[in-house]
Amino acid sequence: MQEQYKICMCFREKEWLLRECVEDKLFDFVCRFWDYVSEAVCHDCVSIFESLMKLHLTKHSSKDPLSSWAKSVGKFLIDSPSPCRSRYRCILAYNKMVASFSESLTDNFCKELYSSLSNPTLVAVISEIITFDVIKNFDKSNRLQLHSNLLYASLQSPVKAIRSAVQERLLPEFSKNPLLLDWIVEELKIFQADCAHITDNFETLLYIAKFCLFHQKENGNILEWTSFIDESVVISALLNATTRIRLMAWSLICDHPKLAAPISNRQLLLCKCFLVTNMAEQSPAVRLTILTSLKKVLIRIRENGQNILKNGSDEDKLKAYVDFICWLRDLCFQNLIQYANFSRRIMALQMLEYVFLENYLVNDNKDIFFKFLSSKLRPTEEQICRVIYCLDDSYQLCQISALRLLSSPFFEIHNFDVFQYLVNVCKDRIKLISEDFLVIATDEGFVYSTLSAISVILELLDFQSVLTKNDWCVTLVNHDLLPLCFQISELVAPVVNSMSPEGFVPDEHLKIIVNIKDFEQLKESTDFCQALLASCWRSHKYVSAIFHIIITKWLGNPVLSSETVQCICNYYWRQLTECKHCGAVETAVEGFETLCAKLWSLSSSDSPGFMDLLQPEAWVKQIIELIGSEKNILCATRRSAGLPHLIVSILIKEPIINDAHCLKTTMISMFEMLENDERSYEAQVHSINIMRAIFLNSCLSESVLCYVESAVDVCFACFNSSSWAVRSAASQLFAALINRIFGIPRNMQLSFHPHEKNRLSSFEFFTRFPLLYDSLHRQFYENEKSISQLRMFAVSTLLIHLFPSPRHTSIYSLATYVLPLLKFSLSCRAMKLRELSAAALISICEIQDAHVLLKWISKIDLTACAQNEICAIMLMLMELAVAFNGYELQNCIQSVIRRLEDGKYFQKWCDYNRFLFITLLLKIRYQFTASFVKEFLLSDAVLVFRPLAKWIIREIEVTFAIKQNNKISFEIKNLLMNNKALRLEFWRALSKSTTVKFTETEMIQLTVGDIRNSGPFVQRYILTLFLNNSATDISKLFDTCFLKHFIDELQSNRHLANLLLIKLNHNEWRFEWLYNSAVNEDQKVQTIAVQALQLLLKKGFIMLFQCPHTIFFRAYNTELLIAGNPDIQLCKIIVLLLKSENEKIREKVAELCSHMVNLKITSLNPEILFWWFVQYYPEVEEFVSKYDNFNNNKQTHLFDACASNPYNEAIPICNEYLNSILQLIS
Repeated sequence: MQEQYKICMCFREKEWLLRECVEDKLFDFVCRFWDYVSEAVCHDCVSIFESLMKLHLTKHSSKDPLSSWAKSVGKFLIDSPSPCRSRYRCILAYNKMVASFSESLTDNFCKELYSSLSNPTLVAVISEIITFDVIKNFDKSNRLQLHSNLLYASLQSPVKAIRSAVQERLLPEFSKNPLLLDWIVEELKIFQADCAHITDNFETLLYIAKFCLFHQKENGNILEWTSFIDESVVISALLNATTRIRLMAWSLICDHPKLAAPISNRQLLLCKCFLVTNMAEQSPAVRLTILTSLKKVLIRIRENGQNILKNGSDEDKLKAYVDFICWLRDLCFQNLIQYANFSRRIMALQMLEYVFLENYLVNDNKDIFFKFLSSKLRPTEEQICRVIYCLDDSYQLCQISALRLLSSPFFEIHNFDVFQYLVNVCKDRIKLISEDFLVIATDEGFVYSTLSAISVILELLDFQSVLTKNDWCVTLVNHDLLPLCFQISELVAPVVNSMSPEGFVPDEHLKIIVNIKDFEQLKESTDFCQALLASCWRSHKYVSAIFHIIITKWLGNPVLSSETVQCICNYYWRQLTECKHCGAVETAVEGFETLCAKLWSLSSSDSPGFMDLLQPEAWVKQIIELIGSEKNILCATRRSAGLPHLIVSILIKEPIINDAHCLKTTMISMFEMLENDERSYEAQVHSINIMRAIFLNSCLSESVLCYVESAVDVCFACFNSSSWAVRSAASQLFAALINRIFGIPRNMQLSFHPHEKNRLSSFEFFTRFPLLYDSLHRQFYENEKSISQLRMFAVSTLLIHLFPSPRHTSIYSLATYVLPLLKFSLSCRAMKLRELSAAALISICEIQDAHVLLKWISKIDLTACAQNEICAIMLMLMELAVAFNGYELQNCIQSVIRRLEDGKYFQKWCDYNRFLFITLLLKIRYQFTASFVKEFLLSDAVLVFRPLAKWIIREIEVTFAIKQNNKISFEIKNLLMNNKALRLEFWRALSKSTTVKFTETEMIQLTVGDIRNSGPFVQRYILTLFLNNSATDISKLFDTCFLKHFIDELQSNRHLANLLLIKLNHNEWRFEWLYNSAVNEDQKVQTIAVQALQLLLKKGFIMLFQCPHTIFFRAYNTELLIAGNPDIQLCKIIVLLLKSENEKIREKVAELCSHMVNLKITSLNPEILFWWFVQYYPEVEEFVSKYDNFNNNKQTHLFDACASNPYNEAIPICNEYLNSILQLIS
């Protein structure tokens, strides 16, 4: 590739000309490789094309007409079906070089460009092409009108990707050109005026308003957003159920091209309405967006307040700004009350930081307004207490934010005062725990929350000032805090080190559980075991965090003695060599890495105070000796617990000047240990796990490449071990090596074939690892002597990640593996390994190898082949049909299929091979006949029914599309009625079809019969069919009484069955089921509850009219009507779903119920609806307060962070603003 590029450049520099045949070859080369896997190759193709065109155009004068060769190139570029980015890059380059080419771009091609904006790979280059075409044809009204129409259509496109591409790429590209900017702004204004009446197009309207706001050159940036969009649209968007719409409206009202632009009282009111309804946003990204826009509001207030105070004018405006800041402060404190969820707490604390700590209201040069404001901002005692309570928060983020606030001048609380108090509390609780250890799992003995707050204070303390000004604090840490941490570690170590998934069970509780007679007593005992483990583990976690902070800030300073450092070293050593708790290991690793970095640094600087400390390199040698000594000191788990992390932490912090000496020593020792067959399997497992951790660590990615070949050979050797533990560890090591060699998969791999980006050419791979070329060949020979075929799994996995090099066919050719792999595939005993080897075989084949393979298959005597061999051949044909889809190869495959069909070979095959044969026929779009299908149905095969059902669905879809007929043909219907197994698979395939309509009475009656005598999976498919059925008379064809009595037997499908009952007859809805579905943690079940709610609202209620406090409904069913209001039971379900943890559920329910508040509003924020239901229905408020046992302090205190629904809140917060919001939207 580089050679061709250099040749073109050389010809350009020398002003030499190319013959047309050479130009054809170069252009053909570009077209062959412009969609190559490597992006560098694609880039080179575009560069070669540009140089080629420039060389060609130098042949002719600019006045001469365009040559026929250049015209043919342009036509090929336009007509080419290739969707690759390089093709469009070539079109752009050609367009810039050939002035007349723009006229050749047809209207259809322009439409193709706009439709391709949805492709994220092409959006950048297509935006450039469209922009260039508009500039080029700016004086041509027809072309300009075409672009206007296509732009309007794209802005209103139902495809979100197209709308996003226009907003984020195309319009910014237009704005770079001054000529286009004026034109596009005027066009957008016209579009805005035409679409002002469209209420469901908020996204486009808001974007256009902001775009025009920031590109108002002729207005001098003085207009507000109200000049570009109607206020009612913005209000509806601010209170919309969809988060994205609300954020766009919020950004619009907060932002302005001039930071000093004033903010009107009306805009401040809108800001208040938005903030009070969005304090509990779950997503960190959404919270950050809200805070970013709030920052702009505060800066604008600061700038305007500064100007007002300087000029001494407009005191009313200043008062509005001051009132808004004070209101914001009070709102934040109001959201720190009990039962506020995490999202609300962290949002309130971060906003308080913006007010009290950040420089948005004050900076170095502009502090007049803040000084004027300061006296009014001081919090009350109650407000300060609410922040102090946050020090005991379940989330460290809230603790850190609270401590930062308490350290500000407004709160007048010093870190050292809180620090001393927390240490004393910790002492008292440890005293209780020492007397009775089980107290640690009770409210009186929770020590982890205190340790968490201490770690936060240590993190924020300025240790430099502590060391110089506060000797008592140093004494407090050395003489009180650290001994407390060591004591806690000793107390909780037996529990944490012996962790089991069910929790730690004390002896007295074990007796209760074993000899159980009372279920409630058993439940209390098991709950206590979980609480005990959680409390001990969290205490251990924060001890590690405290040590981490102490090491980071104090290690190397004389105030931390070498004896204390040695105790911390011993603590980490114990956690990483004995502890089984994965969380304890992970938290210990963070501090141990920092410790290693410090010790390496001290060892290189020869610090006299720490010369007696054990050096990291000595630790590695000690571990190696322990592994080789055969002593059972180290934690003998499958993955060696923290041992690999201990070694890796030392290696990644090794100084560069050591030249990776410690890494070399470790790897050599591991290889020597694995080469010694006399070592115990525990030693081998530890060695393999350490190597795995080393290869997985990204910090060592380049350093370990030289050990890949040896490590792969170690895997091959260990795959033949008699110990399962060794084979398991080796397979994990091999997986790590695959990731290190080919990169981490970009997407979940759902087939045997890896992503193209995770494959290498044979030349590139074997150039890096040449020893593996012969090693892979050797494994085929070794496999013949081995009982286990596990090594071949590794060989096939490696080969499937390779592809034949297009440039170096003679060096490291993959063709040499074709015959050994073919031989192994035919003899392979394991099904999955046979599938993998067949896939690997085809992936390394070139077209000539594929022809040879097909020629061999066409001549082989299939009657003499074993079933495993036939299976391998079928798998190869399926892979060939997918990998080589050219007509020539497809004809060869078709001939093989005809031979199999004519000879009726498949009649003697096993069930699975027939299944593969039918699947192959589907892949190549083979034309089935009813008689051919009957041959399989009359046999004893079972697996063939699924692919045959897919074929039937395909035939029905074709019939529906061509004949526009919803009737199923007689032959197919006959097949289905006479074979139940085929019919059950047909229901499965039909439930997944998006085009086939299920309306025939005869077929519906068949499903009713089948649902009685089928398993849960088929029942689910049939229920899905009925739920998706739009027939109006379906209730007449389905026995609802039968379904009602049968519902308890449906087990996992009872949710779909209940939903179907409601669809058939809305009188059948049951509060108990709907309640359980609404609170279910499974999002799919909650979605079913939302669908049921939608059916009930659609069938049960029609809104008549609205008054300020009551909404009247007319119901088809009197049971859904209570005193003129909606059923309270149904309102309870709505409120539960409005507080669902899943944002999509909340938004969907809000859109369904928004009309209850206001007929004009189609979409309202779920938080507003929650307030509305609670305010107007007292029974609902009482129900919410009792839901989820909010008053059970034991549960909420310990498990707050992992509650079943952490978004839910016991009481409505800020609902006093509801009336103001309702007035705003009325």
